[in-house]
Amino acid sequence: MNKIWIIAKNELYRYFISPLAYVYLIAFLLLNGSCAIYLGNFFNRGQADLSSMFAFQPWIYLIFIPGIAMRLWSEEYRHNTVVQILTLPVSVTAYVWGKFLAAWLFCGLALLLTFPFWITVNWLGSPDNSVIFGSYLGSFLLAGCMLSISQTMSALTKNQVIALVLAVIVNLLFFLSGLEFVLAFFRSFAPQAMIEMIASFSFLTHFDTLIHGLLEARDLLFFGTLIVLFNLTTVLIVTFKSAGTSDWLKSTSRFSYALAFLLLLSGFAGLNLTANANLRDIQYDFTAEKIYTLSPATEQILKNLPYPVTAKFYYSPLLGQRNPEIRLLADKLHILLRKYSRLSDGKFNYTVYYPELLDNREDQALAAGLQPIPLIDLNQNGFFGLTLTNEAGNTRTIPMFPLERQEFLEQDLTTKIFELSHTKPVVGIISGLPVFENNTSQAGNSITPKWEIISQIEELYSVKEITSAEDFTSDIKVLILLHPHNLKPELIESISDYTNRGGNSLVLLDTTAEAPRLYLPVNNEYIPSDLGELSRLWHFNYFPEAVVADLENSITVDATSDYKNNPNFTQDIIQFSPRGDNLNRSEPETANLKSLLFASASILRPDASQDISFIPLISASKNSALMPTDVVRRGMNPADILRWFKPDTQDKVIAAKIISNDPQRPFTVIAVADTDFIYDSFWTQSASLLDRRYTVPILDNGNFILNALESLSGSDDLNSLRGKTSLDRRFAGIEKMRRDNHLQFKIKEAEIFEKINQTKDKLSEVWNKKDFEGREIFSADELAVIAGYRQQLNALRRDLANIRSQLNANIQDISFKVKLVNIYLIPTIILAALLLHLLWTRRRKTAALPRFGINRPLARLAFWCLAFLSAGIISVYLNNQTPVSAYEDKLVFPNLAKDINNISEITLTSRQGSLKFSLSDGIWHLKGRPEFPVYQERIRRFLNTLLETRFYEKRTASPEYLPNFGLTPLAVEKSRTIEISLSGSDGKNIASFEIGDFNIDIGRGSRGAYLKFPNQFQVWLIQADFIDLSTDWRDWTYSTLWNLRFGRLASTTPPLPPQQLTLLVKDMINTPLSPVSENPPATSPYLSLGIHTENDNRVQMLFFTDKGRYYISYRFDGISNGKHLQFFASYAKSRFYEIPADSMEKIKHDLTTAEPAAD
Repeated sequence: MNKIWIIAKNELYRYFISPLAYVYLIAFLLLNGSCAIYLGNFFNRGQADLSSMFAFQPWIYLIFIPGIAMRLWSEEYRHNTVVQILTLPVSVTAYVWGKFLAAWLFCGLALLLTFPFWITVNWLGSPDNSVIFGSYLGSFLLAGCMLSISQTMSALTKNQVIALVLAVIVNLLFFLSGLEFVLAFFRSFAPQAMIEMIASFSFLTHFDTLIHGLLEARDLLFFGTLIVLFNLTTVLIVTFKSAGTSDWLKSTSRFSYALAFLLLLSGFAGLNLTANANLRDIQYDFTAEKIYTLSPATEQILKNLPYPVTAKFYYSPLLGQRNPEIRLLADKLHILLRKYSRLSDGKFNYTVYYPELLDNREDQALAAGLQPIPLIDLNQNGFFGLTLTNEAGNTRTIPMFPLERQEFLEQDLTTKIFELSHTKPVVGIISGLPVFENNTSQAGNSITPKWEIISQIEELYSVKEITSAEDFTSDIKVLILLHPHNLKPELIESISDYTNRGGNSLVLLDTTAEAPRLYLPVNNEYIPSDLGELSRLWHFNYFPEAVVADLENSITVDATSDYKNNPNFTQDIIQFSPRGDNLNRSEPETANLKSLLFASASILRPDASQDISFIPLISASKNSALMPTDVVRRGMNPADILRWFKPDTQDKVIAAKIISNDPQRPFTVIAVADTDFIYDSFWTQSASLLDRRYTVPILDNGNFILNALESLSGSDDLNSLRGKTSLDRRFAGIEKMRRDNHLQFKIKEAEIFEKINQTKDKLSEVWNKKDFEGREIFSADELAVIAGYRQQLNALRRDLANIRSQLNANIQDISFKVKLVNIYLIPTIILAALLLHLLWTRRRKTAALPRFGINRPLARLAFWCLAFLSAGIISVYLNNQTPVSAYEDKLVFPNLAKDINNISEITLTSRQGSLKFSLSDGIWHLKGRPEFPVYQERIRRFLNTLLETRFYEKRTASPEYLPNFGLTPLAVEKSRTIEISLSGSDGKNIASFEIGDFNIDIGRGSRGAYLKFPNQFQVWLIQADFIDLSTDWRDWTYSTLWNLRFGRLASTTPPLPPQQLTLLVKDMINTPLSPVSENPPATSPYLSLGIHTENDNRVQMLFFTDKGRYYISYRFDGISNGKHLQFFASYAKSRFYEIPADSMEKIKHDLTTAEPAAD
């Protein structure tokens, strides 16, 4: 052994004096980390385990390990160093084992350097470290087996590449030996026992068992014997090649070595046949929950069987051939039956039948009630079920073992054995829910099926429905009250008598029973449970006016109302799933449960009585709150409920056990403040085969009810059996962070949506105002307001998008660090250490190095390589420059920014007319209309729009399609084109273009327009918000009797009531002003109107008439506020304007028919 260790150290040293070791280590760690994180979704799965890493390790080993071992003997033969080795006083066997041990230690080091993953899962969650240790052990054993095979292949050839290929092929055969297409070859001539043995040779079968936390004795025997087999085979090969130099087989005959190998192979097969037959039930369970260990309930039931039980397992191998999972499940069941037999002291026996077409076994299976599984192509049935019979003649049947229930094998089998000798206690049920099957209605149609929880209760109890006091009998062991309300006084009295006699009860209450409304074809009203006097009898209260909202245990739901908009996945805090510390682990009802699902649950609290002990069984988390029941009754969206969530510090008990301390009334009540949780869809999934339906529990809701009934009935036979599954070990901190992020996002989202809705309301108000006032166009002020609101909407939407993009920034930061540490940290450290070592060892040799110089060949090489690199970069750039990207989102007028201050003239020409604006002393004027001031803000907004205009899409370049975009020439009748020209003070044209249809919706509130440049046919859709581009001079000027920009009217002289004032404002806004060539004669005004605005400006309107025409003159005596009114006053003072006669008649009517305003 000492010589083996010396050889191993020497070989290990040879690894690390070569760069090959470091290359392999770095490559393995990078590949292992990348596969685990990216292919195995290590972080995104959110599970605190390393299954995502170990699932890929066998396939990484398939490349990694043959590469390590290919040089072990091939190199020795290639350099003839094997001759020197064999002359040393060390046996061939010692050399083989020494080389193997060195390579195995190197693999162990590579495996050990994956420790950051182990640290990470402990940092992020609470993993089952025993399972992780078992997984590392399995990985190390697998590496040893693959190394022993690879060493044998290396000994067969001098060529390392051939050794590598052979090692990959042989190892791959061991990987695939458990697959059906390999086993199908042997089925034609080998017996079933040999088929099972060949299947057991699969590396993946043994490795998969270990990484899930189970170590079988046959696994150790398999790995150990395989290592010995191939290492001894390597000894035979080396000995044969060295002419019989082995210390235990000195022969040069090929036959001797072939015979020795066959004997070794037969010994290996014999040991593994023995292990498969006798050692499968010798196991060590690494899991913290001991899910592979028989529960105390099973052991107790098997040891206390009153009569011997015989199990007959019917299994058709054809099913396993077609579905390997069925074969593995049958194997698991076979082992379980063997364990049962060993524990029962001879009281439990089993036999396995393999039914064939039309034989007696098939008839027996059908007669026993097993579910036939049709094999359509063969026109025959398969069977996969079991019957149980005891000497008393009692029989139970498991018609079929669905794959979906393979985690519940022990529970199903033990429960059936228990039922054989179990006398069913009577359970009385008073129900306000449709839990019982009801096949008829007034129309004779099916209404409601039986709830699954009732079916499961009926398997262990005799169920009696109680509807009146007369139904109460003395044989009732446990009473169940489901959503009681409107209980009759005589029924309450019977319940009280039952309780006073020491009767135990299970009480399920609900504030809003949602399940019947959501899932059943009956429309029950939201009626809260009502215990009446029973609350005082049992000394507890529940609160129908409140429901529990639990963020920490909430579930994610789709709350999208319109899929045309963004999806809305959110946390439903009214539906939540208590787990972990929220379940009382010291009470049998909840000790083994993992998780339950509740919906709109309320809370329970004891009263002030000292006569009971109040024991919480299920509670909400600390990150929870009480909310009014109306959030459920009104059907509020879960996203809206989340926005109003604010956690409190109160304890919230959802389920409790109430134990009487009064020896005169020794009752026990288990109460739950929810009923929805027992409905089928809350805790089960169902499937069917032919006419048989079966359910699979996905949560422990049903187990809780059965445990509670068992506890209340005074037994605990099956309590430890239920809920026996692996714990859901999540990254708890990440889950909490994700939920908190979602809560904060919903709060901010609500704020932004509120602002968006307010902005939309304001935008609607502008539109409604125009419609109310009977105007066809918007005023300049309104156009500016609309543009501002649209910009606000865009800004708010961008803010919302930014918040969404940063929703899980902290989690993404952790994810990045996890990837960095687990993929790159150790390889970087190894590489840095290697570089430092190289620098240190060669530091003294630098002076002897020749001086670096660039000669002509090197210069040519550098030139061409850099040229190729540049060509590649350019080609990638050009490849990404699509025709669309050449113009998309580019400015339409890129030079306008530098010329904007030089613009002194703007011309707009359309079929309806032409407008020319000129700039003088910083003020824009409309040529031909000097009497009317121009809306300066509208001109500025127009120019700002042009500055920000960007290309959006490229449209037609064909003249025949121009009418589709409103861009026909102005000479064409009904042309919608507007020609626009911008000129400087020197008369030089700055920009000219044509606008067709505009105010086009291009998504999310943005507007577009069609643009064409002069003398071109190319049409562009541009992103520009022109809103109401018009060539009507009145749309650009203060040209109405009153303008909204002047301010809202506070009062008038004469005074007018509010309704009449509104009509007056409407008429004044729609009254156009026209210039007059000469002022009217100096006469007294025949009508006067004084206006007082909200910003405390005062304006006097004087109306004149002459020869049937009407005029107005303004007096601005008090306009200290309001730049628009001041600007208009600078034009309008001392001027007269003419107004239409019909408009004047309306104004006169408004003023003369109005009643005086109330004081």
